[in-house]
Amino acid sequence: MRIVSLYPGHTDNIIALGAANKLIGISRNDDKTTLPKLPRFSAKSGAEEILALKPDLVLTRSLAERQNPHLRSILERAGVKVVSLDPPGWNEFASYLEKLAVLTGSDPKAAAAKLYRIRSKIAADAAEKSKGRHPLVFVEATSKELNTCSPDSWAARLISLAGGRNAAYDAKAVRQGSAIAPYGLERILKAAASGKIEIYLIQHGTMNAADPESLEARPWYPAIKKAKIAAVPEKELSRPSLLGLEAGGRHLVNIFFGE
Repeated sequence: MRIVSLYPGHTDNIIALGAANKLIGISRNDDKTTLPKLPRFSAKSGAEEILALKPDLVLTRSLAERQNPHLRSILERAGVKVVSLDPPGWNEFASYLEKLAVLTGSDPKAAAAKLYRIRSKIAADAAEKSKGRHPLVFVEATSKELNTCSPDSWAARLISLAGGRNAAYDAKAVRQGSAIAPYGLERILKAAASGKIEIYLIQHGTMNAADPESLEARPWYPAIKKAKIAAVPEKELSRPSLLGLEAGGRHLVNIFFGE
């Protein structure tokens, strides 16, 4: 089987399921270190570029399809199977992995079992190191509007699994199903003043270029300087993938309970 993945989350999970050798092309948004010898495609790449690789399967998502609305029909007319799978929520991730496993010729039961093993390991590590502590964690999802993660987002669920508590539990998603929730400076300062931010976590990536150094340069930084400041890559905190889950869980446990 020859597979082209047009979304980094699909790529990560295919690799985690042991099917990396079936990938013949990936997204330009994939990490530069991920299968660096493979051709890369943007959301608006033409069908001819993809067809030149003679794929059997192209995996995409609805956002990419909206950006390139004619791609599917051209590929399917050429006999290529196109499947769109959107990034799953926390509770839907096992089902997503099973579907992906079937599509890529992997074992769906083994895929789900791997997910549960990773989650159990994160929870066990957190329980061992926390000694009953559960720090209040605020996630800066974007610095421009000071948005945070919505309470049911992947990031919020991962923080809970790793032993933390979401300091912005009362935030409301910008729209139904969104992982982003408006919060704003006033609420951050109020939470900090009342001791409800013990860890200020910066999600670093395409959505947010901020880092601890730039945070310290903000005029209101003194209000939160007593909190522990840390940055976590977006792919580890918010991307629904086995690779991101494992790395992100380990990273968060170290931030929450390390020295």
